[in-house]
Amino acid sequence: MNIERLSLDQLRVFVQVADSGSFLAAARKLARAQSAVSYAIATLEEQLGVLLFDRSGYRPQLTAPGVALLADARQVLDHVDSLQVRASSYARGQELEVSLAVDVFFPTDCLVDLLQRFRLAFPEVTVRLEVEALGAVAERVIDGRSMLGILGTLPTTPPNLLRITLPSVQLVAVVAPDHPLAKVRGRISEKLLQQQTQLVLSDRSELTARQDFSVHSRLTWRMSDLGTKHALLRAGMGWGNMPRHVVQDDLDHGRLVSISTIHHPPQGAELPIQCVYKPDHPAGPALSWWLDSLAALTALAPGAAAGEIQAKGDKSNL
Repeated sequence: MNIERLSLDQLRVFVQVADSGSFLAAARKLARAQSAVSYAIATLEEQLGVLLFDRSGYRPQLTAPGVALLADARQVLDHVDSLQVRASSYARGQELEVSLAVDVFFPTDCLVDLLQRFRLAFPEVTVRLEVEALGAVAERVIDGRSMLGILGTLPTTPPNLLRITLPSVQLVAVVAPDHPLAKVRGRISEKLLQQQTQLVLSDRSELTARQDFSVHSRLTWRMSDLGTKHALLRAGMGWGNMPRHVVQDDLDHGRLVSISTIHHPPQGAELPIQCVYKPDHPAGPALSWWLDSLAALTALAPGAAAGEIQAKGDKSNL
């Protein structure tokens, strides 16, 4: 076996013969003499030390090793083609990867629509997506782990980040229907609110560590996952703030009920959302696409909540 001398051309001939069903058909596809195709396969078999085709019949048939190695050959060629496309894109100034940090409150449907559009526009660019809470989004942008962040407005957001205002997210305070707070009519007093367990998202960043946002109960349960918080709320384990777009179906079907306090109006409160990025980070075509597309969410739907927006086609619609 002398695999070091194996060439990509031999692999392409191998795949073409397998796909065409004969050496003659492959030669026509490749615009080569049949003898050249036969020689390429024979040389490849010698280098690999296995017979790829059984030539005893009218048409060459893949052997068992040939079937197994054909999949490997296709994979090698796919990787090479991808390498060529990505290298060409990089030479034109296009990023190979876009890294995003997104607040857990940002609507998933809107994010998915944006990602689908991005893949159509930049199929060769990979995406690294991190979903975080509170200050962790801004922290990832500051230290360079993420090129762009989508986060809820925080008092401590560093001023050296450039911002694009996005549609807000509506937050609503909710409890399970059998929770003691659900039985209170009208506005819940501060004293009663403090006596009940509040479910709160924890902050994994140093940027806003040990700072509480919208925490009003003496007893808190803290978690880093919004899905876990949602499940615990439905189980009656406490009260908490949730994005309306996440719990609307629960509210409609009675699995959760909204509560009114001095801090939480019945209709909910608006959480401002913004996109942040570092001014000294070069914006190639892919990152520029994200900045333009996120800015368009507000431009095309001013005053709308982010949960109401879907980014489809070339524009966002209410």
